[in-house]
Amino acid sequence: MWKRSLQYLSGPRAAFAVNLPGHPSGAVACRTVEEYAEAVRGFVSEVGLRKVVVCGHSMGSAIALALALAHPDTVKGLVLVGGGAKLGVAPSILDGLSSQPLKAIEEIITPMSFHRVSLEMGREARAALSLSNLAVFLNDYSACNGFDVREKLSRISVPTMIVCGEDDRMTPPKFSQYLNAHIPGSSVFLIPEAGHMVPLEKPAALGGLVQSFLSRLSP
Repeated sequence: MWKRSLQYLSGPRAAFAVNLPGHPSGAVACRTVEEYAEAVRGFVSEVGLRKVVVCGHSMGSAIALALALAHPDTVKGLVLVGGGAKLGVAPSILDGLSSQPLKAIEEIITPMSFHRVSLEMGREARAALSLSNLAVFLNDYSACNGFDVREKLSRISVPTMIVCGEDDRMTPPKFSQYLNAHIPGSSVFLIPEAGHMVPLEKPAALGGLVQSFLSRLSP
């Protein structure tokens, strides 16, 4: 999901694109966003890092928020892309994924995910989202459906940049505006001609924003 945007970053620090437990293959290992956050913290500790800037897209943004709330000593900054304080999932998506997952992906999720989807981008999204691992895919949507930190946002005290596609129908811009209004000192950027899959649709624009955000942080 992040490989296109990573090429627009430069500097002396390291950037890690982390595969979450069970992704792209494997069993369901984390049932909640908070459990995923603990897994990410475990990775940070394992590679010997002390404080990190956490960038997350969609469920990843929820994981970033959960990590910052549970372990503020680990997080130096946040980049939240296509996120929200509450990620309620439409019943049609959850029901479709339970009964006819491939049909739900084709007819509901994919059209809602892009400003304009091409065949190549659709294939890349399928690979990035681990669609061959449907049990994990459905679990991720269930985890998002249970995520709600609206009452905790004022506790976020690290520099935070919020990014959203102007045509995002999964987590509409109003979700990002809500985050911006409730996270002290945060900033929000809307990317034109982009839907929910900003890292795939507009990697240069997103990479540039992330690079600028990182350059403003103290060493």
